[in-house]
Amino acid sequence: MTLLIAGCGFVGERVADWMHAAGHTVIGLTHSASSTERLRAAKPWLVEACDISSDTSVREIAAKIAPLKVDAFIHCASSSRGGAEMYQSVYVNGMRHLLAAFPGAFPLYTSSTSVFPQINGETVDETSFADPDRETGRLLREAENLALNAGGCAGRLAGIYGPGRSFLLKNLLEGKSAIEGNDGQGRYLNQIHADDAASALVHLVTHRLSGIYNIADDQKVTQRDSYLDLCRLFGLAIPPAREPDPNRKRGWSHKHVSNAKLRASGWQPRYPTYLDAVQNDPELASSILQAVIDEAATPLPRQPNIVLIGLMGSGKTTVARIVSQMIGFQCIDTDQLIVETAGQSIPAIFAAETETGFRLRESAALRSLLGKRGACIATGGGIITQPRNLPLLRHLGYIVWLDADPALLARRTSHNNDRPLLAGEEDPKTKLTRLLDERKPLYKSLADLRIQTSELTPQETAYGIMESARVFFSNMQR
Repeated sequence: MTLLIAGCGFVGERVADWMHAAGHTVIGLTHSASSTERLRAAKPWLVEACDISSDTSVREIAAKIAPLKVDAFIHCASSSRGGAEMYQSVYVNGMRHLLAAFPGAFPLYTSSTSVFPQINGETVDETSFADPDRETGRLLREAENLALNAGGCAGRLAGIYGPGRSFLLKNLLEGKSAIEGNDGQGRYLNQIHADDAASALVHLVTHRLSGIYNIADDQKVTQRDSYLDLCRLFGLAIPPAREPDPNRKRGWSHKHVSNAKLRASGWQPRYPTYLDAVQNDPELASSILQAVIDEAATPLPRQPNIVLIGLMGSGKTTVARIVSQMIGFQCIDTDQLIVETAGQSIPAIFAAETETGFRLRESAALRSLLGKRGACIATGGGIITQPRNLPLLRHLGYIVWLDADPALLARRTSHNNDRPLLAGEEDPKTKLTRLLDERKPLYKSLADLRIQTSELTPQETAYGIMESARVFFSNMQR
């Protein structure tokens, strides 16, 4: 199949990647010159600059790529959060221009579940009333009808989230959330992970499924219930209740959008619920925590745990046990979590999956600790080498770097065969010196406290950690 994708943003780029990987010919259209340059430099599929709101621009592109004989196109261009004028220009006029320029192609228009105006908690499907009273909603319906009248498909997308983009979690972490109406339960939330949105569009276009399809996850959940799950994970207070905001761009609605028709066609989501995505997407929670850190408008929530970082042999596991006994904390070792989950030793994981596979498991072990409180957590020496882990570590607790001289570390690890990174011909001291040089800036930037353990007993180290952590968390509560 030769597929044209008009709009290669958050979802369109994913669709293009997947279709190209599956062996299809992909042509991506972008309005922004900077996006065109970025994608051309990074992607193996064809990228062209095109303003789909311009009939001339679309016809010029159609003539340029005519030898490729486009079989289908997906309109998933953005209005850039504009009002009715932009909706008319990009959605309605853009759809008309694409249909005229590619008359034999199967059209798929990406619409929105905001076309459903229901406010009484109904479950809506593709047969439900969808006649929005706002001009922007009516324009979405007009663009839908253009695709449907041409024998194509309209995919109504729920609220899209994914790595780097989740207003639900970000607003909660920043203290901006509220539960809107419905007797303190709030409206129903209808969401879809960007990967699942892309896979649904791939499914619809490759199977040439005509008609309307709702693209949403499996969960029927109110704001309150969703916030309860997230507050448990991130140690936050439930947001306050308030009356619905009448000035919301898409209006206030309260309905559950059913994906039953799409599921019945053979599609299923990777992340059936938002909580599944928070816990299992390798980048989602980490990226939103990092966004809060970067903007620095609100302090990042820190959990009442102690997190030990440092090179192998620095005493993290031993000290974690002592600290836990002193203050009644649970002792957790991320390496042990990985071994228990994998059902095999760390050297066996390295041998079967390489270091890359081990690092993915390490990140998953760290995510599994979201919601943990009252623990002393000993981490692997290389956990700080993966950028996705850094905001998670900062959120999980008070971070202590156990530092030691590489010569001492080499002596401590010399008889341990569970250290794959020390295998090979390189002298352990030389290897540990190099690792410390590489990792020291990361250890330093993360640590709330650095302890040089070479001249201390594990008990002395543990006592210092306990006292400094007590002061840290006491100050946070003021």
